[in-house]
Amino acid sequence: MTTRSDSDVRQDAGELTTRDASTVKEPPAPATEAGSVPPSTHHPFAVQVNTWLSRYPRLRIGVYVMASLIIGMTQGLGINLVGSNLPGIQGSLGISNVESYWLIAAYTATSVTGTILLYKIRTQFGFRRFGEYGLLFFAVASMAQMFTHDFQTAVAVRAVMGFAMASLGPLALFYMFEIFPPAKKLTAGLCFGLAGSQISLPISRIISPHLLDLGHWHQLTMLESGLSLICLAIIWILPLTHPPRVKVFERTDWISYPLIATAVACMSIVLTMGRYYWWQEKDWIGEVLVVGIIALTLSFMVELRRKNPIIDLRWLMTPEMLLFTGSMLFVRMLLSEQTTGMVGFLNLVGLLNEQLITLFCIILAATFAGLVFVSIIHKANRIVYIHLFSIALIAVAAWMDAHSTVDTRPEQFYLTQGMVAFGGAIFLPTSLWLGFIRALQYGQSQIISFVLVFLSTQNVGAQVGGAFLGTIQILREKFHSSVLVEGISLQNPLVVERLAQYSHLLKPVLNDGTQLNAEAVAQLSLKVTQQAGLLAYNDVFMVVFYMSLGCFAVLCAHIIVGRIQTKKREAAEAVA
Repeated sequence: MTTRSDSDVRQDAGELTTRDASTVKEPPAPATEAGSVPPSTHHPFAVQVNTWLSRYPRLRIGVYVMASLIIGMTQGLGINLVGSNLPGIQGSLGISNVESYWLIAAYTATSVTGTILLYKIRTQFGFRRFGEYGLLFFAVASMAQMFTHDFQTAVAVRAVMGFAMASLGPLALFYMFEIFPPAKKLTAGLCFGLAGSQISLPISRIISPHLLDLGHWHQLTMLESGLSLICLAIIWILPLTHPPRVKVFERTDWISYPLIATAVACMSIVLTMGRYYWWQEKDWIGEVLVVGIIALTLSFMVELRRKNPIIDLRWLMTPEMLLFTGSMLFVRMLLSEQTTGMVGFLNLVGLLNEQLITLFCIILAATFAGLVFVSIIHKANRIVYIHLFSIALIAVAAWMDAHSTVDTRPEQFYLTQGMVAFGGAIFLPTSLWLGFIRALQYGQSQIISFVLVFLSTQNVGAQVGGAFLGTIQILREKFHSSVLVEGISLQNPLVVERLAQYSHLLKPVLNDGTQLNAEAVAQLSLKVTQQAGLLAYNDVFMVVFYMSLGCFAVLCAHIIVGRIQTKKREAAEAVA
């Protein structure tokens, strides 16, 4: 959701940079004109490559675009490949469905904590060094995972990989920034800089069946390690311009960082695993949550007393940043309709990734279309209307999905999921632009806080959305199941007829009459459970619709109030 309370934010990013050059510091990736020679901190071969590419501007643009896409996809695939293939991984490791989600929890628990260190490491040591060591660490971990056959080791390796991949998201942005002039860095540069990570989800679903056919889940880790080595080569060969290095680490960081990392890890574990073990069934869920709250409280106490905190809590608690954080978190929850809702619905009717390839190709195309569309129309005074359009697309898609039946197949989701993907693709870059402008107005010291907020809302928002919608689905499934079971009676001729049909189908394999009847009843019970689950997913879609409708109404009210305040201010100035 957007705020436009002052005239600065109504200006284009390039206009703002030019007009307020004296008050607004350079963005994290300073402007670099095409063909400029990078600083001497890069090794001679990288300087030679950059000098050669400067002779061919179009080739240079293409090379940096591909570098950004590959780096972004590497990070996104690291997150999504495992989540998209949990059934296959369960068989390889010999674990249950619930246990397999620990692989996701371990990755997300460390990915956010790695991001916390990202900006300070970049400022003091440079992005290239952090990227090199992080990718080497990731490559070694992913290669080790190819020889892993036990569950505990796999969880530990996933945790290491989550931390090592923290640098790739911002690196993808900064490589895209390299080819854009200053006025376009925070508009088109942001839109396309996010492309790699946004298209990784549909790509992971599209390529997974072929990888699993080659060699189970180890082929997924082989792809991850190969991509990490490619990214490492990119960082060595293609230079990035960076500001002068400054010593920013302090002794107090050794207190703050472990507390923040502990809090984030505990919250991630609870949000990911809570609905699978069920929130009130396991004592350890409450214990982990308490540890997370205590660590978060202590970290806030330390950070509020620091002159140069890791996270500027006072700035984050301003109304504008609270609105930005809340809106990003809320919309990320709405986008969980695609991963938690649609995918769960189709899996319940027996469809796997092999049958969903065309659907995810459409989602991929819609995501690209959204990024291109928003890069063309992106203006500061249009952001609020872009957000309105995005929320409206999600609301309409959720309402259409809420009318799914047992006969619904991927073809019925082509239009709606394309709308959701398009809406998400146009919302995210504009929101990121708005946050960058707000952060830059307060100075470069706020960039780390903003980057942390943005990346945390994406990771935590996905976790909160999955936990919230998944919990609703489970609760509503129990409700619908109880209602359907109450209506089943052997005195009902329709029930008797359905049991007779099941018995007739089972006669060739079962001779015993008692067994035949019991199996027929079991088949009917499975159908009832499936139907209850499908009705529950329809309820989930309807919840997303109502949430989107409420968000749309709040945004409209925000626009109206803003215009009223502007007219009052103009009238007061005219009288004065």
